[in-house]
Amino acid sequence: MDAETFNRLYPVNTPVRAFPETRGERPKITRTRTAAVDVQHGLTVVHVDGLVGAIDIRGIDPLPNNYPVEA
Repeated sequence: MDAETFNRLYPVNTPVRAFPETRGERPKITRTRTAAVDVQHGLTVVHVDGLVGAIDIRGIDPLPNNYPVEA
């Protein structure tokens, strides 16, 4: 999915389950902090609250808007 499509479907502040490194680790329940952007080699990334650096959107599971987010 490209950034334009991701941003249309999931605006900034969308609750997400984020896997910063691999899907084998414990995810962080958080919110998107920025809009997604397309970067080199077709990679699409987004920043989320509580994590440093951009996350590949393939490591993000959007959640319902009323989903409780970790503090």
